Order: sequence, then structure tokens, then C-alpha cells
Amino acid sequence: MPDAVEYASIAVNLDRGLGPVLHFGGISYPCRYTIGYPLILAAAYPLLGHRPERLCLVTALTALIAIAGLYILTLWAFDRPSAVLAGLLLATSPHFLGLSTCVLSDVPALAVVVLAVMAFLYAEEKESLVASALCGILVGVAVTIRVTNAAILAGILAAVLLVRPRRLGFAPVMAFAIGFSAFPGLQAWVNLHYLGSVLSNGYVFWLPEYFRSDFKPFELRNLFEPSDPTFRHGNLVAYAIALLGLDGILSQLRVSTEVRTLVHVRYGLYPFPAAVFAGLGVFFATRRKGNAITMRAVHLGLGFFASLLLFYLPYFYLEPRFLLPALFIVFAAAGYGLVSANRRLKWGWAGFAVIALDVVLAGAIVVQKASRLAMPVPAQSKLVADVRAIRPRLRNAVVVSDISLLWLELYAGGEGTEFVGLNNLDTSLLKDQVVTEYHLYLLYWKESEGWSGPIPPILFPGGKLDPAEVRKLAEEDKKGRPVYLLIVRPLTREWFGVLNQEFGEIDRYFTHEPIANYPEMALGRLKPR
Repeated sequence: MPDAVEYASIAVNLDRGLGPVLHFGGISYPCRYTIGYPLILAAAYPLLGHRPERLCLVTALTALIAIAGLYILTLWAFDRPSAVLAGLLLATSPHFLGLSTCVLSDVPALAVVVLAVMAFLYAEEKESLVASALCGILVGVAVTIRVTNAAILAGILAAVLLVRPRRLGFAPVMAFAIGFSAFPGLQAWVNLHYLGSVLSNGYVFWLPEYFRSDFKPFELRNLFEPSDPTFRHGNLVAYAIALLGLDGILSQLRVSTEVRTLVHVRYGLYPFPAAVFAGLGVFFATRRKGNAITMRAVHLGLGFFASLLLFYLPYFYLEPRFLLPALFIVFAAAGYGLVSANRRLKWGWAGFAVIALDVVLAGAIVVQKASRLAMPVPAQSKLVADVRAIRPRLRNAVVVSDISLLWLELYAGGEGTEFVGLNNLDTSLLKDQVVTEYHLYLLYWKESEGWSGPIPPILFPGGKLDPAEVRKLAEEDKKGRPVYLLIVRPLTREWFGVLNQEFGEIDRYFTHEPIANYPEMALGRLKPR
């Protein structure tokens, strides 16, 4: 929450014909994210039986594409043993595996980038205008999945200019440009239509404090100082630790959203020997100057990786997963470096060092996989199944809930159901809940800052009971429309206290009839006294 729910919501609303928006409380709002990944989700949504909980399978499919694509790319640029090892390293990466089960854009971005690199290498090798146009389309898709993927253009330019024969002709450039313009052009239209400006984005709408004149998202001090109290290091050290595969050893795995995808792991992206072999792979690859495909792949990958890293180093928000789309070159080079170092193995200190790295790499992967397999399977939330079970009862009803209204619209929306938020309190109180509210708090914060847009109804705005909403709920009941209270069971003492106080206020005006009780939620009917 809230990223995955927002991506899913955009996809579902595209399927419903509402457009790339967030829709809840009967109102549509602009989304924070670009449309590339939601378009992929929306295309697959009907094939998934219109079940939002299955959208994670789309990400899993793109993970398989990324592994297969990396294998083919490494096979083409290096050799088969390197391709097998590169695919193995990616397929056993804990962070990659964790993200491949989430409705998040990191893994799809990696898959599209790998396909774009393959199209580029083919276009350069065969001088194919069709491949140039296809490369442009794929790069455009990658950019609309995440704007920072535009850094791949620096890698493409480096590969074209630094590798002979140079093939920077007018025709292939135009073919690439025409293909590239399609999806960014669509994104520009979406920005203009929903946000009023081609260059605007949904973050300006939802998080305007990050775009004030006195806020600086890029500062050099972020290189050396933690930009957030939850971070242990400045970006320079934090990214170095992650990229060297030392994050498990140095206890830096629980960074931002990584807390959700890196539970009980010993390294995040790859173990330390993989980073060493990647460096060796680049060194050995640069000695193959006669192989244009190898050199183009290396220059493109390193140019993309360096550009993306330079962008995020001074950025105020630290997330090693942001670099995942550019890490294809690290995995490919690691595979090639591992093969090349062992092929050159000789007795001596260097040979013993390579053998030690081999043993540590294999041991780290085996121990990591074995420990994960030995872990008990975590209990899965039944909230989706429970909400689906009560959905028939919610038809043509009013539902007051502390569950995210955006989430409820996904699983129980439509059929005349109207959702009312219980409150708009700060989501920090809800950090351990199954599904937390986020958007109502932001909307009411915007209203307090002078924004005058529409806001869904809330029973306790600002923590105080709204008499007008109480009267409205009572009138709905008199009309024969049932009014329900749907609550997720509190998991923190603070949130239990908030609910207990609010229930006391509700009891002054309504009686509460229990309807259904589940391990994670409870449904009751409210009737005016």
C-alpha cells in the first residue's frame, strides 16, 4: 500500500472505460503513475477473469520474460555458459523474486529494457529499420513505465558513438524516433487531459509539498547524509553497499519498500562475489574489441546504469530497486566474468581467490534458497475472499469503513454500493493494518491548504463526528437502503483506541447489529436510534 493498489486501480478503471484514474467515493482523481505498466495490466485483466488479486501474475510473467530475455541477450553478447549463469543469478535474486510477486513496475521495466537492448543490437548488426522502430517503441514503453528509464538513451548513444562501425544514419534515427514517440506521446496527452499540462504529473496533485519552491528533491547532501530518519546511510554509501552485495552482511536490507520483499534474506540483489565477477566480466569484455555486439551491449548497459545511478544518488528517496532496470548488464557481466575467470584459472593466489569466490557465491545462493524453503509458509490474508463473500449483501447499500476506499472499489465496488470513509487520520497509525487508508488523508490535507476539489464523504473528518453525515446515513436507512459498518480488526494498540472512541460516538446515534465476523474483519448493520 498504496503503490500496488493504485496500479491495480488504474488498470481496472482503464478496463471499465473510466480512463487512467483513481476512482473511489464516486469521484475520479488523477493517478500518480505513468501509464505504461497499467496499460500492460489492463490488457491482461480480462484474461485473468477480471480478478484484481490475479494481477500479480502479470508481473510474474514479465519476470519470466526478463530471465529468458537476459539469457538470450547474454548468449548473443557473450556465450552460452555465461547466459546460463546470468539467468541463474537473476532467477535467484531475492529482490527480483520478491518484486516479481508484487503489482509493481520494477520487474516489468527490466523485462522491457532487456527486449529493447536486444532490438537495438539486432538493428545495429543487421542495419534493420524495422528493428530500429521496434527498439524505439520498446524504449518508449520503458519510459512510460518509469520516466527515469529515459536514461537508457544515454547508453544507446554511447553504444552508437563508441563502437565501430558507427551507424548513426538518418533513416535508423528517424525510425527509432517515430517508434519512440508513440507511448510518450500518449502519456503527454494523458497529462494534458487529466492534469492540465503536458509536463505535469500526478505527484503534483497528490503530494504537492514535494513540489514547493522550498523543497529540493535533489541535493548533494543526500549523498552523505540520510534523507530520512529510517535510513542508516547517505545515498552514496547505501547504494554502494547494495550494488556490492553487502547489504545483508552490513544489515541494510530493510530499506523503504524492501522491508516487504526482503524478509529473512541474506542479500538483496546478489551476493558479493557476483559483484566482483561483474567487474571482471566488464574487464574481459572490453578486451574483446573485435566483437561489436559485445562492445555495444557493454557500452549501452554501463551508460544506462551510470546515468540512472547519477540521477538517484542525490535524490531524496532511497530505493535500490529503482536501479533494477539497468542491472541487466551487471547480471550479464557477472555470468561472463565467472566463466572467463574460471577458464583462465591458474594455480596461485589469483586462482585461489577465484575458487574462493566460486565457493562463496555457490554457498550463498544454496544457503539462501535452502533457508527460504525451510521457512514455514506465512499465513495469507483472507481479506479478499472475505470481502467477496459479503459482496452480494453490499449491493445498493451504504458501507462505512476504515478500509481503503480505493481498495474497496476494486473488490466490492459497483452494483449501487456507496462507500463512506470512517475517518481521515494519518496513516502512520495504520502501518501494521492489512489494508490502510491513505488517499482520504491526503485529500483532506489538500483541502486544509486551500484546495477546493470534491472529496468523498467521511463520518469522522478530522477525528470529529460529522452531524450532516449522520443525518444522511439515517435518511438512507429510512429509505430502505441498508447502512453497514465494515471494520478491519485493529492490530495496534493505538488504532484500537481510535476505533473504540469512534464506536462510542457512533453508538449515540445508531444501534449496531453484527452480521458477519471473520478473522480479519467484521461487518455490522447500523440502524438509527
